[in-house]
Amino acid sequence: MGVATVAFTSIIALFPLGLNMSRESHESTQAALIARSILADLQDATSAKAGGKLIQVTGTNEFTAANYSNIPMSGSSSLADRFIYLAYDESPRTDSFISPTMLRPKAAAVGSEPDWFAKTNGPILLVKVVIRHSFLIGGPVSANSSANPQRIDVFVEGPASAPAAQRSQYVFTGLIPQT
Repeated sequence: MGVATVAFTSIIALFPLGLNMSRESHESTQAALIARSILADLQDATSAKAGGKLIQVTGTNEFTAANYSNIPMSGSSSLADRFIYLAYDESPRTDSFISPTMLRPKAAAVGSEPDWFAKTNGPILLVKVVIRHSFLIGGPVSANSSANPQRIDVFVEGPASAPAAQRSQYVFTGLIPQT
């Protein structure tokens, strides 16, 4: 009985560790999926519109102006760093027959950091996207040159309900051509 008690106690002590590892694995997978989705939006040549790229800012897939934001990628504004803030929450997918629950954009802001980014209770993950020139190919900076690639840094933080200092942060980086 003593040996069984020691073995059983050791096994029970491993459950919280396993649950934490499972939670961390789920968060990192969700962060990678979100970052890949954002990078795909910004790399998508078909979404180019008026010198910019469209990025999804709401939880629906309908291709309407309200669901996407145009991010400038060329001209004088492309030389300055651009910031996009997104909040992701779980919601049912309404454009699917089985309506699975998935992380979808809930709130968005372009430019300066919104108040809800630092202190929030609703969303699950917070995302900050920074677009900047990373290096120059073939000479000086030119606002209209397609030879100047842009670096995309995607910072995914969670859980959003935790204070900023206690959130896990995942950082992803990509490179896209200026259009």
